[in-house]
Amino acid sequence: MPSDAVAKKSTTDVGDAVEYEHHEQSSKASASAGLNLNVLGALGGVFSSKSSKDTDDADGTVTERKEEHSAVKGVAAGNLGANAAANAEQKAKATRAQIQDK
Repeated sequence: MPSDAVAKKSTTDVGDAVEYEHHEQSSKASASAGLNLNVLGALGGVFSSKSSKDTDDADGTVTERKEEHSAVKGVAAGNLGANAAANAEQKAKATRAQIQDK
């Protein structure tokens, strides 16, 4: 019997009346995220030093000379990636019926 016919039946008829009501509801949600970080670096250097000592014969003074050189070179690179996703779903269903027997 179609549901609109059930809704149109009169409640004044003689007989037992049965009411039926049904509710159904569901929800679902999900989410995900990701992060990716890559760092690459290189460092190189050259260090050198020279030292010399001189002694003065006249008064015995010692003179020390130092010469230092350094060079440093560096390179760095980075990469950053991110992603995200989300999903949501909701369902609701309601049924109501009124049945009368004569």
